[in-house]
Amino acid sequence: MTQEIEQNQRQDNVLARFRGSAGLKLILICFLVLLMGIPAMFIGAISYERSSYADQVFREVSERYGGEQTLVGPILSVPYQIPSRNNQPAETGHYILFPDQGRVDFTSIDVETKQQSLYKVPVYNASGTMEAEFSNVLSRLTASGLDLDLTRAKLLVSVSDVRGLKSDVSMMGPDGQRLNFEPAQFNGVTTPAIPPVTETALNGSIRVISPAVPGSNYRGMPRFGNWLSADIGEWVESDVPFEVSTDLSLSGAQSLSVLPFAKSTRVDMASNWADPGFQGEFTPLSRDIGESGFSANWTLPYLSRGVAGEGRAHVILNRLAQNQVRVKFVNTDNPYQTVNRALKYSILFIGMVFLAYFLFEVIVGVRVHPAQYILIGLAQAIFYLLLLAFSERLGFSPAFAIASALTVIITSGYAGAVFGGRDYIWKAGAVFATVYGLLFVLMKIEDFALMIGALASFITIAAMMYLTRNMEWYGVQRLQSIP
Repeated sequence: MTQEIEQNQRQDNVLARFRGSAGLKLILICFLVLLMGIPAMFIGAISYERSSYADQVFREVSERYGGEQTLVGPILSVPYQIPSRNNQPAETGHYILFPDQGRVDFTSIDVETKQQSLYKVPVYNASGTMEAEFSNVLSRLTASGLDLDLTRAKLLVSVSDVRGLKSDVSMMGPDGQRLNFEPAQFNGVTTPAIPPVTETALNGSIRVISPAVPGSNYRGMPRFGNWLSADIGEWVESDVPFEVSTDLSLSGAQSLSVLPFAKSTRVDMASNWADPGFQGEFTPLSRDIGESGFSANWTLPYLSRGVAGEGRAHVILNRLAQNQVRVKFVNTDNPYQTVNRALKYSILFIGMVFLAYFLFEVIVGVRVHPAQYILIGLAQAIFYLLLLAFSERLGFSPAFAIASALTVIITSGYAGAVFGGRDYIWKAGAVFATVYGLLFVLMKIEDFALMIGALASFITIAAMMYLTRNMEWYGVQRLQSIP
């Protein structure tokens, strides 16, 4: 009987030793840190849902003001025909001639924000000109070897969304005559009701033909948006160089893009928006960004765009679409990207807070129940929910200040209650304020976030190893002093 009692006492002592083991407690805390990733994931899902709703609002507002506009032109289009050969159907389509020189001048882009519900969308009103110089038109067309209908030659420009146009589009011709553009009509049917084809020799291999042949294979005009056209057959047949200037006044939202429509194209843009994003395949030759706005210009040589100066529309226009100059009017008030970045660091910073509580626990000698760690972790998770909610209303920085202040107050106050003293409120408050200050720095210094986060993690682990170097991990032992 005595031996059984002694054996039971030894077992109870072993169990008590394991229950009070600081090592097992630390392992349990690490598990709880990972467990806190579950509420962080749910908050991330909420952030994604809110971000998707914001994108929907952006699209709705953008559509009302013309959306993201892309401009092309002026370019020359002439209907062509390839006769039927070797049992192959005839082919009809449009032959495109790019101008020798082109210039786009949109130096009056007025950007403002329109608000719907909680969300602000940058919209703009832009006024500018697109100029083009054409030379050696007939010789370039003759070299194509196609049957071309010069009488139906058109000058084309393209606007992504014509609902954004503020006025009719017109151009100034070589003789000072002003022509208005009309919605372009392209004959895309395979069997149009037309009279038989008549051909008239004109300047060598070029022929005046009807636009399509019954049963022919029609190559349609690629759509970058909405094509507008003006008839210039007389200018082409006169075989003299000419210049045209097209005036545009339009509205749009979020971005403005221009395709390099000439062999050599120059683009100038200026706006009152201080946060531009230069995108596309070409970077500005020069730029000037200040608090009052920006100005930038691009020079696009013929060889850099990688598209021939003339060719069939369905071939070269599709290639041209792969090149663009694009300015995005960045909305710096969008909080979701920053909140999602903060959530990626949630496990790291929840772990830091848990380790701080663990150090207080072993220093003071007051045991903290795992349930209390869960409450502390939930408070950290709710911080991100508060950050998301306030960011939508106030912006990221004020929201971070409010959410972090509330979280530091509740967690440091809880530390004072658990460890039994006001001194621990201030000590815990200082530690937790430092942790959230570090998180704020990571969010603001994006380029160095990884390096700072890695160094902070290393320093935290190094400090933990140093402060617990004399701890008896297999049993309960209070740290006698902190160097």
